[in-house]
Amino acid sequence: MQRTKVSKKGQVVIPKGIRDRLGLTPGTVLKVTVEGRKVILEPIEEPPEEIFAKAGAKITEPILHEAKAMSDKTKTLLRELGIHLE
Repeated sequence: MQRTKVSKKGQVVIPKGIRDRLGLTPGTVLKVTVEGRKVILEPIEEPPEEIFAKAGAKITEPILHEAKAMSDKTKTLLRELGIHLE
């Protein structure tokens, strides 16, 4: 069993052996939960950067325009059905 202390600021140091074993590196985001009297720290798996597409205005503007048009059509249809959202 390894031990650590809570600092005046509420900080704790995760012992190096545990950090190494779990692959915790500076910047790793941890989820903190409580079960009874236990504090549980779990690394949050961030999705890899390469799964995100970089999109500029050429891609996003038409999509946003289409979404707004669909929203306007939906509001018009609801109004015609006697449903007023505003």
